[in-house]
Amino acid sequence: MPTVISSAQISDTFSQLPQDAVFIFPTETLYGIGCSIASQNAITRVFEIKGRDLRQPPPVLIAERQQLNALVKNIPTSAHKLMDEYWPGSLTLILPAHDSVSDRLCGTAADGTTRTIGVRHSAHPFAVELCRVLAAPLIATSANFSGATGRAAAPQCLDDIPDEFKKMVDAVIDGGNVGGLPSTIVDCTGEVPRLLRAGAVTLPAFGS
Repeated sequence: MPTVISSAQISDTFSQLPQDAVFIFPTETLYGIGCSIASQNAITRVFEIKGRDLRQPPPVLIAERQQLNALVKNIPTSAHKLMDEYWPGSLTLILPAHDSVSDRLCGTAADGTTRTIGVRHSAHPFAVELCRVLAAPLIATSANFSGATGRAAAPQCLDDIPDEFKKMVDAVIDGGNVGGLPSTIVDCTGEVPRLLRAGAVTLPAFGS
């Protein structure tokens, strides 16, 4: 079982881990499993640990908007407005992906050709600190096996995550209980933003 670390130990612990480390950590929504987007090996491990379909790209967490420059080609006006109002926070935006972004992190827009990426500016201090220590955005998907049910489907604390799952990662960060609702997802790649999933952020304009 990986050692469970506190926020005060993040810098020391992660400076000693390899670049391809995979970890469990708290976010403002749920506990996630993730890694640096700079490591293709780590991204592959996250898919393998979860048993996640490779056609379901995980969202990416950033600690500051400047990190968007390496992730997206352009930011539509509608997306800027949502960022200004709801970031940092529990809102994931689907944006046109930069050509350099790994295909593992990209989906396809409704037009069938535009590569897309889901991005959230995290409000959780642990996630922000991890981005800083690793000097890169993080992928973050719920810390559970794909198809999980019950408490494991939406882990709000470490006890909600099966020991079998925790044994498969390199580090576990204990942040106590977290929000418990998934992020709201909005597709901003078309002329009009589309609500893809209602979640922790209520968007009256989208009827959620």
